[in-house]
Amino acid sequence: MKKQKIEEEFKKYKYKYLFLITISILGFISGIIFSNILSYSDFKDVSSVVKDYFLNLKDNVEINYLSNFINYLSVNSLYLILLFIFGLSIIGIVLNPFILYFKSMVLGFSIGVIIAIYGFAGIPFAIFYIFPHQILNMIIYILMSFYGMNLAIRLFKSLFLRKSSNYTEFMRKYLKVLGLSFIVLIISALYETFLADLVMKLFTFLIK
Repeated sequence: MKKQKIEEEFKKYKYKYLFLITISILGFISGIIFSNILSYSDFKDVSSVVKDYFLNLKDNVEINYLSNFINYLSVNSLYLILLFIFGLSIIGIVLNPFILYFKSMVLGFSIGVIIAIYGFAGIPFAIFYIFPHQILNMIIYILMSFYGMNLAIRLFKSLFLRKSSNYTEFMRKYLKVLGLSFIVLIISALYETFLADLVMKLFTFLIK
C-alpha cells in the first residue's frame, strides 16, 4: 500500500521532481566547470588542501573520528535545516532550488578539483568520494527541497489566490520527512567517517 502511494505521488509530482533533479545536475556540472577555470593561485590553495588530505590517508595519520563525524553531520544537517526552514515561507519557492543547486555545485567542484590534480588516478577517489554517501545525501536534499517547495507554494496560493489547504496533514508529513532525512544523514555521516576514508585509502598507492 505504501509503495503504491509513493508511486502515485511520484507520478503526480514527477515534473517537480524532474525540475529539482535537473537543478542538481546543472549545479554539479557548474561545479566541475568552475573548478577548471580557477586562477592559478586559487587552484594552488585548493589543491594543497586536497593533497594534504590524501597524503594523510596514505601516511596513516591518526584520524579524529569523533571530530570528523560531528563536522560531517553538522554540515549535512545545515543544508537540511535550511531547506526545511525556507519551506515554511514563500521564499522557499526560490531559495530551496538555489540551496540544492549550490550543494550540487560544491560536490561537482570537489570532484573537478580531484580529477584536475590526479588525472585518471583520481577517478577512484572521485567515485568513492561521492558514492554512496554523497548520492544518498543529494536524494535526501531533493526530497526535502520538494516538500519545502510544495509547502511554500501552498502558502503562496493561500495568501494570494485565497485557496484553502490542509496544513495540519501536510505539516505532519513534512516533519516526518525531516525526521527520516536526519536519520539517513546520521547513517551517511557514519559511513563517511568510518568507511569512506578506509575505502579511498586502498587507492592511495596511485598518488605520489
